Amino acid sequence: MACKHKLVAIDSCIVPPQVDFECETIIYDATSPEELPDRIKDATMITTGLAKVTRTDIEAASRLQLISACGTGSDHIDKKAAHEKGITVCHIPAQNTESVSEHALALYYSLRRRIGEMHDLTLSGTIWPPNPAVLAKLGNPPPRTNSQETLVIVGYGKMVEKLGKTLGMLVLISERKGSGTIRDGRTPFDEAVHQGTLFILTAPLNDSTRGMFGAAEFSIMDNTALFVNISRGALVDEHALAAALRGGQIGGAATDVYEHEPATTENCPLIDPSIPNLILSPHIAWYSLKTIEGSEAILKANLEAFAAGSPINVVLPSISE
Repeated sequence: MACKHKLVAIDSCIVPPQVDFECETIIYDATSPEELPDRIKDATMITTGLAKVTRTDIEAASRLQLISACGTGSDHIDKKAAHEKGITVCHIPAQNTESVSEHALALYYSLRRRIGEMHDLTLSGTIWPPNPAVLAKLGNPPPRTNSQETLVIVGYGKMVEKLGKTLGMLVLISERKGSGTIRDGRTPFDEAVHQGTLFILTAPLNDSTRGMFGAAEFSIMDNTALFVNISRGALVDEHALAAALRGGQIGGAATDVYEHEPATTENCPLIDPSIPNLILSPHIAWYSLKTIEGSEAILKANLEAFAAGSPINVVLPSISE
């Protein structure tokens, strides 16, 4: 007798574990947009890490019942199209919090202490502190210590807040951009942009956050401020960020996320070695043993709960979608 469910993992960043219901499972390491419609055409369940699932893909999959994101974010899935077709979308909440927060701090320290440049200078074997040329590479004025930083968290990252306070930073939680109401414990967005010396972005991507940092915001930041994005690339105008770095409007930036992924020289203005004080990583902040173990357990629970008729961790389309 044929299996009731066919599960297709369209990329393998989180491999679907063995489930306790009868299921045919096919796992692909990666799937291009061109390959996706054919691969999921008779699937009842699919899992996706970062691969996009569009309205066209959804309409091509006549048996599809469940799309399970393999992480917290689900903006790579057309949730409105899925909802219209009666397809459930679920996600894996809060399993990557520690690793993403730690990656943000690693990027921050690499920027503030110019670790990459110091490594290259030391390897050259021809220059050494207190040579003025080396000290100049660390900036003028010299780098701030943690106790001199004003950390602005854009979105809300409880772990980032905890780490910042533990390190002795003044921590501000930014209110939503353009909000007329300021919630307890929040700082008005424009005020936070003026005050911050370190910005860490943790906000989700939606119509109200898309492009929230652009030329206007970078122009009023402290010129030694550091800008770290571990959330979604489209929160930031990448052309404006590149210009701000070239013009010395901010002290440095690091990003693990991009408006278009995978980022290439054709689709991302930040993929340019001539941009100063910029550190890039390939959307890998989530990756850790703890994230993998926790995500596999919740993915298994998501699949089994859906098969049993009681879906969990369901994500609905937002009003703007």
